[in-house]
Amino acid sequence: MRALPHRSLLALAAGALLLGSACVSSSDIDGLHRQMNDIEKEIQALERKSSSKEEVAKLNSSVAQQTQQLLKSNADMGVKLGELTTKMEQLEAKLEDTNRRLSQLSQQIAETQGDLARMRGSASAPTPSAAAAPSGGATGADATVVAPPAGAPSPAQLYDTASTDYSKGRYALAIQGFEDYIHTYPNTDLTDNAQYWIGECHYAQKKFPEAVADFDKLLKQWPKSDKAAAALLKKGYAMLELDQKAEAVVQLQYVINEYPASEEARLAKARLKGLGVEVH
Repeated sequence: MRALPHRSLLALAAGALLLGSACVSSSDIDGLHRQMNDIEKEIQALERKSSSKEEVAKLNSSVAQQTQQLLKSNADMGVKLGELTTKMEQLEAKLEDTNRRLSQLSQQIAETQGDLARMRGSASAPTPSAAAAPSGGATGADATVVAPPAGAPSPAQLYDTASTDYSKGRYALAIQGFEDYIHTYPNTDLTDNAQYWIGECHYAQKKFPEAVADFDKLLKQWPKSDKAAAALLKKGYAMLELDQKAEAVVQLQYVINEYPASEEARLAKARLKGLGVEVH
C-alpha cells in the first residue's frame, strides 16, 4: 500500500477532529493528538529518507562524471603515449640508418684512400732493396722490404689505424686496413700479424669459414710467424663453431705438441678437456 503524503495525513487528522469534536471525550482527543504526533514523526522520517536518497543519487552522479573524466584522461594519455612511442621508434630508425650510412661512408673513404695509395705507389715507388726477413715475419732468401709509396701512410700509421678499428668493433674497416697494410708492406715484421688479425675480424663477425681460410693463409705463407700458435688455436675454435669436431681436435692437439710451453697450448688443453678429449 502506498503511503499518503504528509499533508494528506494531517488533513485527514484535522477532519477527524472537526467531525468528532461534538461527541468525543477529552481522552479521545488526547489519543488523537498522540496519533497526529506519531504521524508527524513518520512524515519527518520519510522526509529524511527522501533527502538521503537524493544525496546518494547526487553522489552517484558525481562519481559517474568523475569516472568518465578519468577514463577520458587515461584514453587521451594512452593516445599521447602511443604517439610518443611511435615518434621514438621513428627517431631510432633514422639514427640507425644514419649510423649505417656513416659506416658505409667511412669504409668507402678508407677504400678510396687505399686505392689512391696504391696508385701513387705504382706510379712513383722506388725499386725495393733486398733485405733479410725480419724475425717473426716473412722468411726466405728473396724476402724484401717495400719502401713506403709517396704520400702513403707509414707502416705504423696504417697498422695502428687498422688495429684501432678492430678494437672498436669496426671489423669491415679493420679488414680493409690490414689488407692495405699487407698489400703495401708485404715483408715487414707485422705483415703476418696483419693477416692474423684479418682472421680475428672474421671470427668476431662469426664468419667462421673465412676465418679458417685466413688462418690457413698465415700458416702457409708465414709458417715461422710468432702468430702461428694463435692461428692454429683460433682455427680449431672456428672449426668447432662449424661442427667440424674431429678436425678441430686435431688442430688443438697440434698446438699442444708444437708449442707445449705456450699460452695457446694451455687454452687448447682446456678446450679439449671441455670436449671430453683426453690430453696426453
